[in-house]
Amino acid sequence: MNKALVINSHSSNIECLNLFFFCFETFIGKDYFDSVYLFIDECDYIPPEYAKVVNYDKKDSFKDQMVYCLSNVEEDILLYCNEDYLFYDAPRIDIADKTLEELVNSDLAFIKFCHTDIEEYIEYKSNLLLIDKNCQNTFSQTLSFWKTRDLLKIHENCPRSEIGAKGDIFGHLEVAAIDVCKSLDIKGVCYYNNEPKRGMAHFDTEVFPHIASAIERGDGWTTDYPKELKKVLVLYNEDY
Repeated sequence: MNKALVINSHSSNIECLNLFFFCFETFIGKDYFDSVYLFIDECDYIPPEYAKVVNYDKKDSFKDQMVYCLSNVEEDILLYCNEDYLFYDAPRIDIADKTLEELVNSDLAFIKFCHTDIEEYIEYKSNLLLIDKNCQNTFSQTLSFWKTRDLLKIHENCPRSEIGAKGDIFGHLEVAAIDVCKSLDIKGVCYYNNEPKRGMAHFDTEVFPHIASAIERGDGWTTDYPKELKKVLVLYNEDY
């Protein structure tokens, strides 16, 4: 099965984007994915040679940016992340590949790797928890394997909306996507193997250990991952 890594970013976060690529190459390696896509507004940034750049119009809403960018992804399966999802340890590729097989051979739309305890879940299969379509966690911008067509379909059916601080003004896409997922009968699961809790509501993942998220609302580094953030910054030779 062909799979892509999709990195959503913005020219204002170039320093973090450079760190992301360093962590990606250090802990996962560029050969695990068939393609690596970088979604970013037009700027002078030059990514690693293996990354395919898809430039969105920064004047468009986030919903429209994603529709345009996802339409350029050729692979059927993608791992979605933002540039501040910093990998800090080796992944469990054996588990990742098993989850991919489950995704491809089922009617699931996604498998996410950021379990939260804000909802009740039903055990789907070993270490996979079914996310009920009526709960408030049917869609989130967490690190997840997606069937590309389903992620695109969700964004196509969302109203014009934004993420982050702009969402407070123009409406949050993650909120609008909840009803869209219900109407489209989108079904997904979350991987969880009793990993420790991190922060207020979510848990670490053994599959793709990563910082979620390294930047808090664009204001600076998170305080939820002090050891992990220090580790990657020291490896990157940055002043912690």
